Amino acid sequence: MNIQQMRYVLAVADNGSFHSAAKALFISQPTLSNSIQKLETELHVQLFKRTRQGTFLTTSGAAFVNQARKIVTDTENLQHSFTNKPVATRYFSVSARHYDGIGTAMCRVMERYPNYQYLRAYESTIAKIIQDTAQGKSEIGVVFLNDVNQAHIINVLGQNNLVYDTLGNFQSQILIRQEHPLSRKPVIEKRDLSQYPQIRFTQDATYSEFTDDPFVLPGSGPIIAINDRATMTNIINQTDAYTVGSAILETPQKSGLIARALHDVPKNQIVVLRQATHELSEVAQYFISELKVCLAANLVELN
Repeated sequence: MNIQQMRYVLAVADNGSFHSAAKALFISQPTLSNSIQKLETELHVQLFKRTRQGTFLTTSGAAFVNQARKIVTDTENLQHSFTNKPVATRYFSVSARHYDGIGTAMCRVMERYPNYQYLRAYESTIAKIIQDTAQGKSEIGVVFLNDVNQAHIINVLGQNNLVYDTLGNFQSQILIRQEHPLSRKPVIEKRDLSQYPQIRFTQDATYSEFTDDPFVLPGSGPIIAINDRATMTNIINQTDAYTVGSAILETPQKSGLIARALHDVPKNQIVVLRQATHELSEVAQYFISELKVCLAANLVELN
């Protein structure tokens, strides 16, 4: 086993396929596959499960990636200290729910750490965020907790050797178009929404306990499931649909939307996930500090 093989495994894990990893590494796919197969044979483990749906890390593969990333980073930092040459690869990844502040904080990271060659901000479901953080694909994850999902998520975090730090609390808001029939109301009651379509970000079908929607309205209008904010914005701008809870926008008016307070709903927490035994890197700590700045600017109660 050598450092180059570790880099190859990390590239496949980060890019999601052997084909994409080979392109990123500027090598042929057979060369990449052969090198990783030799490593698997040497270690007597299978690192990747190859299916028609894609390439996925096995349990052993996730453990290998977690350790290999530390070794590769330490090796490159050591080389940089003694040779004064730029580090070959610097990597930072965060997996998160849908929140504008993630992009803003990542922009600050780009300005502060221009030598980082690979920055990844990945929006996904809570289940995938937990998986990415546990497997080391992302150093940190950002999710929302509420009365509906908190007990289950904390249990799953413990099973995956993850811990969380609370960044702040926020009250659920309703996002609607400026011409919406409810736009003149400064505070919206749950019953006001019963006739209108609700937009929700999708979660994995088998993990309904992970929902970060704070409530379900009885007798409500249709539910529209989407997985990106652009679709959400387009639908809300053209209909009387609304969204609540997980979609926090820094400046909704730029998208033609307005935010209205929702009466009598519990507060939500925005939290950062990390591996229990992992000491956060300097760039991760800086990202979190900038995320707090974004939250403070949007009237979130910081702890």
